[in-house]
Parts: sequence; structure tokens; C-alpha cells
Amino acid sequence: MKTVRICTLLLFALVFVAGCAHEQPKTRPAQEIYDEAADLAKKGKVEKAAELFMEVRTYYPGNELAKKSLLGTADMYYDNELYESALQSYEEFRLLYPTDPEADHSLFRIGMCHFKQMSTFERDQSQTVKAIQTFENFLTAYPKSPFAKEAKENLAAARSVLAKHYVYVGKFYLKKKDYRAACNRFQYVRKEYPNAKLDDDLDSLIYQSCSHGITSPSPASSHSRP
Repeated sequence: MKTVRICTLLLFALVFVAGCAHEQPKTRPAQEIYDEAADLAKKGKVEKAAELFMEVRTYYPGNELAKKSLLGTADMYYDNELYESALQSYEEFRLLYPTDPEADHSLFRIGMCHFKQMSTFERDQSQTVKAIQTFENFLTAYPKSPFAKEAKENLAAARSVLAKHYVYVGKFYLKKKDYRAACNRFQYVRKEYPNAKLDDDLDSLIYQSCSHGITSPSPASSHSRP
């Protein structure tokens, strides 16, 4: 009798578990969730909006709104100056939808995420280098994009910051009387950044550093540091 009772309980448990396994998760229509997420994003409620955008992508991965949710997440982060989070979302969008009409928007914004995080010329220039590389790639891939004009302007601004950095490095070496290293930096700026807007008289700096018996200075590395 005890064995029969145990078997009955086990059978009941199996039926209950099987029934639960076939229950579909209850969720709202994709458009409803997306609209709420977009509204929250406009109000600056980033965390809740991000959760709802992700809900659309999780439950409706093949829906057009899943793609819009990813881009909406990226734009929301960018608008709230969360550039690292925005960068990840824009890069994911380009990875998943490389031929999408919004691909140029995503690549431009990747460049802008780096551009917005650039330091002043006295500090580390890794973000500046990434901004330059991204804007150059963007202009090569999308020369007729509506973002091309702004990309060109930002590219020129980033190149000027990097040129100022190399001049700053050169002046450091000049102060240390390492004339060859200083001359190399200044000559490199003259060659690679002829149109950069500088705060110093480059001709004067080249004369001061390169007139110490130095001939044919070698190009400076594009990633040189003091």
C-alpha cells in the first residue's frame, strides 16, 4: 500500500512539472513594450528603458522592433553621455546588422563616442587615435552620408589635438635638451599634420631643436610618449 501511495505521488509530481514546462511565458505585445521603453528613454529613465528594450529583443528576436530596440538603447546611452555603454551597443548593432540603412549612423556614433571621451592634448590620446581611425573609416565607407560633413569637422579637430600632443612631447624633449627626439616630433607634425591648428610656432620649435647638428631626422612614432 505504501509503495502504491509513493508511486501515485511521483506520478502527480511528474504531471505537474510537465504541465508547467508547457506554459508559455506571458508577455505583452512587442510594440507595446517598445513604445513604453521609448517613452521612458525620452524621460531619461535609462535603467528601466534599457530593461524594456532588452525585453523586446529577448522575446521577439526576429521582430523588426528588436533591431530598433538595440539602436534605441545605443542612442539612449549616447544622449545621456554614457559613452562606453553606447559604444558597446553601436558596435553590437554593426556586428548584427552590417548592411542596415542605419549602419552609417552607428559607425558615426562610434566615432563620436571616442570623440566625446578625448582628453586634452597634455594627457593620454588613445581615445583621440580611435576617433581619428573611426572617422577615417566612416568617410571611406560612407562619403555621401548626411553625417559626412560633421565627421570631417570632427576628424580635423581630433587631428589637431593629436598634433598638439606631439608638439607637447617635443617640447618636453627640448626642455630636457634631447634635441634629436624633439626635432623628430616637430618634423613629424610638420609632415603628417600640415593643416593642424597649433598653439605654438612650429617653425621656431623646429629651428631650436633641429639646428644642433642634426640632419635627416627619422619620423616619430605615431604612438610615442614622453
